[in-house]
Amino acid sequence: AKYYLNKKDYPSCYQDMMSVLVLDSSKASYFMTLSDLYFYTNKTRGSKRALEKAVELDDKNITALLKLAELHLYVGQNKESIEYINRALKIDQYNAKAYFMKGMNYKDLKDTARAISSMRTAIEQDKNYYHAYMQVGLLFAAKKNPMALDYYKNAIHIAPNSSEAWYATGKFYQDVEDWDNAINTYNTLATADGKNKSVRYNLGVIYLLNLKKYPLALEQFTQAIELDPNYLEAYYGRGITYKTMGDTQQAAANFERCLRIDASYEPAKTELKQLN
Repeated sequence: AKYYLNKKDYPSCYQDMMSVLVLDSSKASYFMTLSDLYFYTNKTRGSKRALEKAVELDDKNITALLKLAELHLYVGQNKESIEYINRALKIDQYNAKAYFMKGMNYKDLKDTARAISSMRTAIEQDKNYYHAYMQVGLLFAAKKNPMALDYYKNAIHIAPNSSEAWYATGKFYQDVEDWDNAINTYNTLATADGKNKSVRYNLGVIYLLNLKKYPLALEQFTQAIELDPNYLEAYYGRGITYKTMGDTQQAAANFERCLRIDASYEPAKTELKQLN
């Protein structure tokens, strides 16, 4: 069954797991495998029942407790999720994942202070917890707090090729209007990840709205469109750039392209009406 699960042959896995449980239904590990099977086949209720059975058979099963906490987190049942996390922490008070998941619950509950505190505790238990560094960074960035940069730097130290961490760094600089650092960070990411369309779009926005360097804005929006021919916002940005430069024909062509992608896109409708 575990072989079939790894091979994503879920019907064969299910058939063998049913045979397993007919022979012996007293092992928590069997229900853990069954839970994974249900989870991978989008049967979350079955996954939850299997995990509950695993905990019933082995109430010290931290993996099962945290998976139950995760399932409750996914469906917004934060109170239940935290209860399972606390049960896991009573067994292992140094479990980094438990503190991380508690932080995610508090983030959902908009309790930023507790979310940051829990994530930091996760980092204390595991100095290489990339996702915890990223989450604390995002929480600080939402308040435009420069401490976000320290956590992003640690995330990059752990995963130097992380597009997510480099992008978050660039976006922070952009949000606090540090244009030079934003451009340098985005360009670093664009060199490492040439398929990142959002980087090109953001550079286009900076050159258009903030630095008034319209040829550079056109270049970035065009590169974003080359990466995604249906990039609605990039066509709109390019249209605004052409309009600002006085090329109404090219501006109209880009706004019309927006409407071919999404006929209900109101900003393009408004711009076309003004041009006409």
